[in-house]
Amino acid sequence: MAKEEQEEKRISVFDRIIGFMPKLYVIGTILIFVYTLVAMRHLAFESWTKPEEAAIPVHPQIPPDSAGFEHTLITLIIEPIVTSEFYQIIFNTLFLYLVWILLFLLAPIAFYRLKHFKFFNIEFEIEKQDAAVYEVFSVSSSKMKFAAQLTSEEYQLEISEEIANSREFMTPLIYTLDSAVDFYSNQLGLTFTYDIYTLNQFKKAKLPKSIKAMLDMSIETGDACITNKSNSDSEYYKNFLLHYFENMDGKFVTVLNSYQTEFDTFDKSLIKILHNVIYDYYLQYHYIFDVTDRKDK
Repeated sequence: MAKEEQEEKRISVFDRIIGFMPKLYVIGTILIFVYTLVAMRHLAFESWTKPEEAAIPVHPQIPPDSAGFEHTLITLIIEPIVTSEFYQIIFNTLFLYLVWILLFLLAPIAFYRLKHFKFFNIEFEIEKQDAAVYEVFSVSSSKMKFAAQLTSEEYQLEISEEIANSREFMTPLIYTLDSAVDFYSNQLGLTFTYDIYTLNQFKKAKLPKSIKAMLDMSIETGDACITNKSNSDSEYYKNFLLHYFENMDGKFVTVLNSYQTEFDTFDKSLIKILHNVIYDYYLQYHYIFDVTDRKDK
């Protein structure tokens, strides 16, 4: 209990200041508009009681040309506005409000507790930006942890059992991709599905032309390729990740797709690592099993 009280004392002053800043902003904004209403009411009262001294001039008198006064459209429009107390109140209000906003923008600590602030078409989201950066970092690091998990001894034992039961490369690959689907869903809250084609099957598959065009790039670079839909809210288009690989069993194409999950550079690296690691395990254990079988015979 004593430790909790000490910790509360250490952070209470700072938290109170931070918590009070949004209230201060609202109070200041209200005072500015109260000033505007009071000034408008006072001006209206003066105009009503003393109409001959109305504060809003209609048009200034045009002096003769002999006086050397050159009249322009700007002079006829701007001068009545500048000399009008009504417009001066409006300009003062706008000036005070802009200064008040800039004051808070120059002191970001004031927005520490404000999650969302909008002024006309200008939108500020302070905590959401920090949260987005943290989320990207967290998701990316989790994906790399899954890649590291593929090289662990425990996973090698799991894969060796799959290879022993099937002796085909597709079996451990499918097993690992299923593990990736579960990891993304359970740990990251992201979903996707996948298909594995032979090269001939991929060419005959009914896929968008943009996806089939990615094949040549994947073959040329040896890396996976991604394409994400431009409209993230569309429910009729998918995001795709394509990876081409070939080995002694043939030429294959793995295609990941998702309506919601957007694939990134980490996904490209992860899918390539996944295929390479699984194929290395496949070659190693396939050789070991072959040698063991020969000795038994």
